[in-house]
Amino acid sequence: MVVRQSIFSIDLDYDEARVFYTGAKNRVQVTANDGKKINLPWSMLQPFFTPSGVQGRFVIQYTDEGKMLELNRL
Repeated sequence: MVVRQSIFSIDLDYDEARVFYTGAKNRVQVTANDGKKINLPWSMLQPFFTPSGVQGRFVIQYTDEGKMLELNRL
């Protein structure tokens, strides 16, 4: 299995992130530094939700088939 990774930044304030947290939406689209569009399930970002929202730079690891393996804040 080949593991790939992408790095992206996200800056959602509390109100923007709350839409996902409450279940009104369940996927977040981000653009990686290399321009690749990544469609993440909210559940991967939820552990990083704080009273100020979700901010930071992240690295995501995934398979060639697009299966998400791991997400970490840089």
